[in-house]
Amino acid sequence: MDIAIHLGAHCTDDDLLLKTLARNADALAADGVVVPSAGRVRPAIRKAMQARGGSLMPGGGPTLVDELLDGVADPEGARRMILSYEGFLGTYAKVLAGTTLYADAGRRAETLRDLFPGHSVAFFIAIRNPATFVPALFEASSVDTFEAFIAGQDLSRMTWSTPLAAIRDACPEVPLTVWCNEDLPLLWPEILRETADVETPLDGEDAILRDVMTATGFHRLETYLRDNPAPDLSTHRKVMTAFLGKYADEAKIDQEIALPGWSEEMIAGLSALYEADLERIRARDDITFIQP
Repeated sequence: MDIAIHLGAHCTDDDLLLKTLARNADALAADGVVVPSAGRVRPAIRKAMQARGGSLMPGGGPTLVDELLDGVADPEGARRMILSYEGFLGTYAKVLAGTTLYADAGRRAETLRDLFPGHSVAFFIAIRNPATFVPALFEASSVDTFEAFIAGQDLSRMTWSTPLAAIRDACPEVPLTVWCNEDLPLLWPEILRETADVETPLDGEDAILRDVMTATGFHRLETYLRDNPAPDLSTHRKVMTAFLGKYADEAKIDQEIALPGWSEEMIAGLSALYEADLERIRARDDITFIQP
């Protein structure tokens, strides 16, 4: 079986991928794709990872798969299982680690892979500009002040290419698909289908566009696509790009960050570092990078 593991990251999709695929559970099941509930997956994965302690324990994989397939109408017909959790690579408290993001990414990815011996594992992950990622992490944390949250962190040295490289080094044979959270409105249909390994449209492919466009603009987009169905994802993306450029809700896209020390200069500097880092990631031939 293929095991598609969505690694997050934190503060990217808020479980929307899992929720959207769950809405399509019946249609996906007919195609052999299983989407176990978060309530079933996360405790089972957490227990299995803790039991292993980062080392391989024979016999755990098939038992875990059987546990996750428990209750599936036709488990023998399942060809793909989708697991999603932003905490797979670490807790909120361990995302920032001095000079890097997700310092334990390689070991945890390796442990996840080893939970499923005999199955084909693939990793999927969204990354996000640190200029907005770090403030979002703080808002989701239990730390009282932003100063305390970033104390001891060297944000100028934190790159996504570092944890991604650690995942590749630890699991060189596992396919790794990456995209930018900033591009999600344009990539959402493709990401859903890539993760599920299906070609047909899924219910909920317009969820993110609906959220970031004005109500008038989204209605016009729906009308246009109804009268002019896009023959493929590439054409669909071009249409979405055009409508988003004209009808984006700026209040939802350009949200002001009001935190101590988080100046326009800081945001510009981190954004420039992020763009340079993206070039390094795109240059790798062992990472599938989805982009508009």
